[in-house]
Amino acid sequence: MNITVLLIAAFLPLPIVLFMILRSGSFGKGSLGALMKLFFLGLAAAVPAFLMELGILLLIDLFLNMFGAEAAGGDLAVIGAILRAVIAVALIEEGWKHFVLRKTTWKQMTMETIADGIAASAVVGAGFSAVMYGAWQAAYLLIPADMGPLRDGMPGWLRAGAVGSFLFALLYIFSHFGFSGFMGAIYGIAKNSEQKQHNKRAGMMLVMSCLLPVLAHGACAALIVYGVDREKVLWFAVGLAAETLLAVWMAAELSKASDAAGVDNQYGHEAETVDFGDSEEFAAFAESGGNADNEDTPQYAYADEQDQQDQQDQGGTAAETSEETEPEEAEKPE
Repeated sequence: MNITVLLIAAFLPLPIVLFMILRSGSFGKGSLGALMKLFFLGLAAAVPAFLMELGILLLIDLFLNMFGAEAAGGDLAVIGAILRAVIAVALIEEGWKHFVLRKTTWKQMTMETIADGIAASAVVGAGFSAVMYGAWQAAYLLIPADMGPLRDGMPGWLRAGAVGSFLFALLYIFSHFGFSGFMGAIYGIAKNSEQKQHNKRAGMMLVMSCLLPVLAHGACAALIVYGVDREKVLWFAVGLAAETLLAVWMAAELSKASDAAGVDNQYGHEAETVDFGDSEEFAAFAESGGNADNEDTPQYAYADEQDQQDQQDQGGTAAETSEETEPEEAEKPE
């Protein structure tokens, strides 16, 4: 298929993904500067990731060819698909995205919801996947066909045929949005745990935020690679469908955050939240708007002033009662 058509199909979802992230109201409440920083870091991280992936794919292909072409294409087809998908593709790509995300947000950004993590990670994934797709297409076009081992080591979707190549191009960035969003959802839990000083839980979730996306990406990529190498359309379709469903799930989570942000901002500002006491009396006082006379005074401060006034009144009443009873006691005979 024409390379121009594939590039247009591949990059078409990019502005859509970025728009969804900005519209969600997550990501530091829509900070454009933070978004651009992570996006360009994702672009930059794709370059070393591509070089590493190309080298490891070549090594895996050479390793499989040691057993002969017939074995590499038959008995070792499943093993080859798993090695290429998990080690050469998923581990490197998700590992680099996780590295950028952690280095730029773990100490520099607060995350209050899962959607914050999805948005931050998805921005990295958007920039990363855009460069990665373009790099693979450029390498496939520029590397001569007589360089068999290097060409054979490239991802199978480059040789998937007209329909398969177009579908993969159309879903490439969107699928990376799904894997990155999945990473961000778990990472958001880890970051929120770290903010609450639940260090053990934060450490565990931080590891899982890298491991689980690698496994998910590797499983989907293995189905696609095996389907292309063995010309099994069903496997290829199942892999693409799994990637698409994950991306739709992450898009739905961002949509929920967008709806919530719309409710909060319908009057042009976010509603302030104040932590009140647990007593029913205090909650009733807060609901009654006790500080209506002075909007700048916090409700809990007003409540403290009322408590102090009540205590002073009770103290004054007790003093008056004591003064009234003293003469009576003095008149009593010994």
